[in-house]
Parts: sequence; C-alpha cells; structure tokens
Amino acid sequence: MQFTFRFPPINKLLPICLAAVTVVLIAYFGQQPSIAQVRSNVTVDFGQPATGIVSMSGFLHGIDPAKPPDSSVKPLQPKLWRVGRLDVYDRVIASGAEFQLLVSDLWGYGSNPKGWPYQNYPAWEAFIRQLAQQNKGKKIIWDIWNEPDLKNPFWKGSRAQFFETYKRAYKILREELGPSATIGGPSISTYSKEYLTAFLDYCKANKLEVNFLAWHELNDTIILFVDDHVFDAKRNYQQSPFYKELKLQKIYVNEIVGELAQYQPGEILGYLYNLEYAKADGACRACWDTTGTQKVSNCFNNTLTGTVTPNTFEPRAAWWTYKAYADGVNSRVLSQSDNDRLVALASKSNPEGKAQVLLGYFDRNYSSAATVTLNLANLPALGIQSGQKVSLKLEKIPNNLERAVQKLVMVKEEKISVGSGSLTYVIPNFNVHEGYLLTVSK
Repeated sequence: MQFTFRFPPINKLLPICLAAVTVVLIAYFGQQPSIAQVRSNVTVDFGQPATGIVSMSGFLHGIDPAKPPDSSVKPLQPKLWRVGRLDVYDRVIASGAEFQLLVSDLWGYGSNPKGWPYQNYPAWEAFIRQLAQQNKGKKIIWDIWNEPDLKNPFWKGSRAQFFETYKRAYKILREELGPSATIGGPSISTYSKEYLTAFLDYCKANKLEVNFLAWHELNDTIILFVDDHVFDAKRNYQQSPFYKELKLQKIYVNEIVGELAQYQPGEILGYLYNLEYAKADGACRACWDTTGTQKVSNCFNNTLTGTVTPNTFEPRAAWWTYKAYADGVNSRVLSQSDNDRLVALASKSNPEGKAQVLLGYFDRNYSSAATVTLNLANLPALGIQSGQKVSLKLEKIPNNLERAVQKLVMVKEEKISVGSGSLTYVIPNFNVHEGYLLTVSK
C-alpha cells in the first residue's frame, strides 16, 4: 500500500514567528490501515493581522421570503447567495449578501414547454429580454446557466450550443442593462481547465465579457486542492493579458461542500480555509438530499442548505461551523498548521470581543485522531501581558450529522499563566470530521 503525503508549496507557508515541526506516525497492518495518533502543531500570531480576507460564507438556495427566520440567517453573515428565484431578492440584499441569479433555474431544464434554449433561440432571447427589463435597477450578478458540463440533468446539448446560449443571453443583458451589469459563468461542476479555456477563448473570439468566472468544488476527496484551482484560475485567466478584454473581475466558487461532507465540521472548515487562503471572491454552500430513507432536497426545504432542521429551524453542527467562521472573519490573524488536513482559522476579536482559534480536521481515507499542540504567540496584542492569567474555553463542534446541536459541547474551561507573551495549549483526541473552537480572553 502506498501512502502519499502532500507537502504545502512554499507560497502556502505563512510568515509567522514560531517554527512548527510535524511528527506523523503511520503504521499499516493487513488490509485496513491502523494508524498511530497524528501529532500536529498549529501556530497562531495574534500580532500579525491577515490582510485582504474575503468571507467565504454563502449559500445556494435554502430560503424563501420568510423561512428560516432571520435569527437563523443573520449570525452566519452571508456574503454571496446564489438563487433561482426573484422573490427572495430583498431578503438576500438585507442579509448583506450579493444576489447571484441562476437564470437557468427560471428557464427550466428541458422538462417544460420551452424545451432547451438551443431548440428555440428566439424564445430564449425574448425570455432574457423580459427578465432584464423587469429587474432593471437591482444589484444582480447574472449567472447564465448551471453546470452545462453535466448532460444529466442540466444540459442535453453540445458545448458549442451552450456557448451560443451564453452569447445570446450576454448580448441582450448588456443591451438592456448597460456596461455596469455583471454577467458570467460558466458554473461548471468541477474545475476543468480545458473547459474554462475553451469557454473563455470563445468569449474572446466573439467579443463577449465574462465579468466573473465560476465553477464548483464538490469532490470531498480533494479539499486540499481547491485553493490550487483558484490560484491557477487567477494566474491563467484573471491576470492574463490575453484575456484582458473579457473584463474578468471576480472568481466565485459558487457551489462548495460535497454530499458526503455536508454535515461534517472538519470538512466544511477545510473548504472555507482553503478558499479564504486563495482569496476567492465568494463561495456558496451547495445543497443535497437528506440522508434518511425518504429523501428531501435541502435546496428547497428552507433549511439554509441543511444547516438547520426542517420546520423547527434548530441549528445543526454545520450551522455552528458557519457561525464560528463568520464570527472571526473580520479580524483574522496569521496561523499555520503543519498538517494540511488540520486547518486553523484564528481571529483577534469575535463579536464578544474575545480572540478565537477555529480548528477543523478532515480526511476521507483515514480515521486516526490527532493530538494538536497550539502555540499561541503575541498575546500582548490581546492586552494579555506576561505573568497574567488568560482564560481559555475549549468547545467542540461535533460530527453530529443531521441531528440538532443546541449548543457547542463544552470540553474545558481554565485559566493559565502567560509566560513571555505566549503559551502552549494541547488538544488531545481530536477526531477526524470534527471542529473545535478555542476562545481566548483576559
């Protein structure tokens, strides 16, 4: 059996004061690997603010004009919302999120009298024109079609027919809405450099803009590479002089978190960390069917894509994960883990004015627990001086699947004396798929 460990590239190593050393002990016995506990080191520098941070809190569908209540939505501070309906526009804008309209949802996917756009281009153009005229003055990001690379169920035509469909929609939207309208795509189901290049080359040849580039990251086995995809797209497309005339302003990964990971705090944080690190311009949590025998889509049951329970809107572990993430995004400080499957998002001040470290551990192939040593540096930046005691509260975000989680699981609370402006804190038995939140205060 071969084991491959992915070392982070040089540009993924954040410049922090303290060095970290990894000791990973792995043993294999028979067909099933038996793995010694992983030892991981995380360093946090509260005196080094992270710059240019963009929140990756966002959702696909998941609401109607009234449900779930604002008390479920507001703590998650969404920044991007991708929907296929217009009656939630006011609510999305009021939440503070950008409104990305999935035009193809309004048209339908072949099972309606209109058929597919390529079967009746004049009808498609008339539909786009009416839609644009009815929504002038609204702040809409126009996403033309969902996953045109998937024959089943979203696109039965050829690639060339999708490109033509985009061209016709683009020209009418630009004609009706003017040069400031934000229009883009192609919102394919995975990062395909070949497909994206073909799409952008077509747009360049036909003098069409692509104001945002979008694709989906839904393969829970390659969470480690979602940041690489963003870096690759920036380098080859957004920053390329060859594509300058496309006016490519933003990169949205407008569906993230696959079906297997939809309720798992560790994996969710893996997605959020890597996309934030790569400085994508926004992301939307995807929605999947429930896991019970009677499948129900979390897209359309008003559960914020499965983060709260149906009807009663009780929070799940996924909701607490997004809340803890949102609590810290505006005061992010530099952090580094020597295990790229154990991510750390550290912040100087949450809404309660306390520092926090949010940790997630994900791995689809192995189930070893981890012992995590946190090196908390530059505590004087929090107003905590050497010789003083610091209050530490450790809470677990459990891997509780669809069950409600009324509050985080308290692990321990204690006061520890600070020496030389820093301290070391150990979290034993950190299970894969879980998350932890360490709150630090005077």
